[in-house]
Amino acid sequence: MSNDTPKPQKLIVVSGPSGAGRSTAINVLEDLGFEAIDNVPLTLLPRLTDGELPRPLAIGLDVRNRDFTVSGVSDLMTQLHLRADIDAQFLFLEAGEDTLVRRYSETRRRHPLAPDEPAIQGIRREADLLTPLRQQADFLLDTSDMSPHDLKAHLTDWFGDRGAALFGISLQ
Repeated sequence: MSNDTPKPQKLIVVSGPSGAGRSTAINVLEDLGFEAIDNVPLTLLPRLTDGELPRPLAIGLDVRNRDFTVSGVSDLMTQLHLRADIDAQFLFLEAGEDTLVRRYSETRRRHPLAPDEPAIQGIRREADLLTPLRQQADFLLDTSDMSPHDLKAHLTDWFGDRGAALFGISLQ
């Protein structure tokens, strides 16, 4: 007698404060074979997960999402964890205040929660807002002292397919 139950498809939801490395993490997961979608409105996520997923899926969510709410993300993760056909995991990236201020200074970008104020104001607002999500994380990673290569190494250890090739060759 064979077991015809399909293996649950892997889904990683990536979130955290702006500047902590979410976009880099999404790109790394894409390199690891995930279909990567960043900044999807929460209302569209159920449609993305309906039916069979063709390959593992990585979704980036942050405060810039059109309908982002902490309760909405929390409810989404609860619903995904209940599904037998999806192996949903929540990755929360964070970084210290000083690191985030430095990263905003280096990129000269405005913080989405403080467009007309110093970045530190938005960083603190966002930290307060995201505390409940941080507590719900399956994976928590502080990127303060990490380079993009360090982040890639951690994510590869956690989410990489152990049997897959981790490098590619391009000939021109």
